[in-house]
Amino acid sequence: MRKYIIPAVILLLFTCNLHAGESVKLLAHPCAKDSILLRWAPADKESWKFGNQYGYIVERYTILRKGELTEDKERLLLTPTPLKPAPIEMWEPYEEDRYASIAAQCIFSESEIPLISATAIVKRYREEQNKFSFALYAADQSILAARLSGLYLVDKTVSPDEKYLYTVHIAAPDSIPADTAFAFTGLSEYQPLPKPIDFAVQWENQRVQLSWNILYLNHIYNSYIVEKSTDGKQYYPISDNATVQVADEGVTPEYAYRTDSLPDNRTVWYYRVRGINAFGETGPPSDSITGSGRLPITHAPVLTGKEVMGNKEVRLTWTYPEEMNEYISGFRLYRSSKPAGTKEKVYESKSPAEREFIDRHPGLTNYYALSVFNEGTEKLSANIQYAELVDSIPPHPPRGLAGKIDSTGVVLLTWNKNTDDDINGYRVYRSNRPDFEFLLVSPYMLTDTVFVDSVNINTLTKQVYYRLRAEDLRLNQSDFSEILELKRPDIIPPVAPVIQQITQQKNGLQITWFNSSSADVVRHHIYRKEANDTVFQHLTSLEKPSSKQSSYTDNSVQAGETYIYQVQAEDDSGLFSEFSSPVRQKAPGEITEQIVLKKKEEANQVILTWTIKSKKKVERVQIYKATDKEPMKLLGNSMEDIYTDNEIGLEKTYRYRIKVMYEDGTFSELSNEVSVKK
Repeated sequence: MRKYIIPAVILLLFTCNLHAGESVKLLAHPCAKDSILLRWAPADKESWKFGNQYGYIVERYTILRKGELTEDKERLLLTPTPLKPAPIEMWEPYEEDRYASIAAQCIFSESEIPLISATAIVKRYREEQNKFSFALYAADQSILAARLSGLYLVDKTVSPDEKYLYTVHIAAPDSIPADTAFAFTGLSEYQPLPKPIDFAVQWENQRVQLSWNILYLNHIYNSYIVEKSTDGKQYYPISDNATVQVADEGVTPEYAYRTDSLPDNRTVWYYRVRGINAFGETGPPSDSITGSGRLPITHAPVLTGKEVMGNKEVRLTWTYPEEMNEYISGFRLYRSSKPAGTKEKVYESKSPAEREFIDRHPGLTNYYALSVFNEGTEKLSANIQYAELVDSIPPHPPRGLAGKIDSTGVVLLTWNKNTDDDINGYRVYRSNRPDFEFLLVSPYMLTDTVFVDSVNINTLTKQVYYRLRAEDLRLNQSDFSEILELKRPDIIPPVAPVIQQITQQKNGLQITWFNSSSADVVRHHIYRKEANDTVFQHLTSLEKPSSKQSSYTDNSVQAGETYIYQVQAEDDSGLFSEFSSPVRQKAPGEITEQIVLKKKEEANQVILTWTIKSKKKVERVQIYKATDKEPMKLLGNSMEDIYTDNEIGLEKTYRYRIKVMYEDGTFSELSNEVSVKK
């Protein structure tokens, strides 16, 4: 069963000045001049009955004066006697006021349902619940009903430089639990009421549909007055009742809706809306909207003729009832190159009397559809007019052909979409040589600008070539596109080079090798390590010369030190050959200094030892350490020929080097590197 909520108590709870106790809820509203309005409401029917029986006590405490806290809070009782609903005789002068009558009926009427059964008890409960709801609804809609119901008070003994705490509670005996509601405010918190927003009007046949946003201002207004005028100056309400938007339980509506009837479709009307708050104040009006009723658009125009003029323009004519001209805004013409294609708007008339249009920029094939529209409706014709121009001009050759081949031989081709209006698709051609015939490889007409092909990569033919052709709707073919050359992926690494000899020179070692015999090699890489090192280091790279042999002189050697060399080839696909066989050679001269670092791995530590050969006297040894690929950092110093590193973790690689400090203050170069992987 659907339940509808009358927005009574809920509509009161709209400012931060509100405190809602469990039994009473209070709202305070400062006015622009010299008073503060107070509105409260019981939270349930039991509290409502107690409030009607015992009345309400309203108190005020002065909290701030000129921005400073007061010392004694200055309590003031605003209701010397509890405020109850007015006696029935005080309601009688207002019996024509519908909301006062509703509230009085709910407060003073006695139930006629005898409590003789369970069903009667339920009916009595529902009756009392409805009385409570309608009584508060009436108080929300009428400040007169609120005042007579004992739910409204005006405090005129206020000062603009003070702020007050107001409290309200039911004057019930101590045996009846009653909560106190409070609100904190002052005249300085006055704000003018806002005007409603998003007011919209839809004009129909002798009727108008009105809507406006209520969600944005539901903390301020609980109802609205819709007003209309014929001159935009003198407005009057369209109904004696304010508009309250009802909704399903638990649903907060975003918009309010109202319908008004019009005597005819010729009179120009002005509409606006104003909000009413819980204190009976009416806010400023919304922006006005003007218009008049209109006959609804019930059928579409009919395209009756087309004429192709000079193979350049298309003239279109249509029919539509002349008597509808004053109710429509005009016509819209849509065009597509295909019967079921997306239609583009090519014209929008601003004259309802227009019945002809000349398309001065048609395509080769044209499917036309026409619609009639006004501010709220558009009706599209069902009939389509087809017009075509004679076409013997081929489309432009495709541009932007690009592609790539992956390691499995799958080819992905892309290109730019043709700008020709009548393009139908593309065809792809392939060849193994640019001067051979190109064969069609696309099995069907391509409408997209992407094509996937596959080629054999186990072949001596290193390149493959592609071209495109575009084709229009009249089967006119374009010239070929530019040729695209793609290199097949290289999966065979080059042959390794061979070191022929290493000879001592005056200041270094000269390495001579036979270059890789693979034709696609682009460079050779030379690697070196000292005899007591474990890892080869990259020394240099040389572009492959045209000769079969190459050489390189290493001038960075130290006298008397022994070095081991390797050479590796790289081809133009980035593939690397095996390393050449290593060759050892001693650098010319005598060793003046030799530092050899060694390691010993234990479970949770690394033990470093070293030997130092030098004519200088050793002061101390500096130990350097790096984790994984991080740079070397100083780990410690040692006066001995051994050092133990206990700071070892798992799943890491540690690298070590040492440097010797001599007594004369000089330092050696870094030693060889040792690494430990945990």
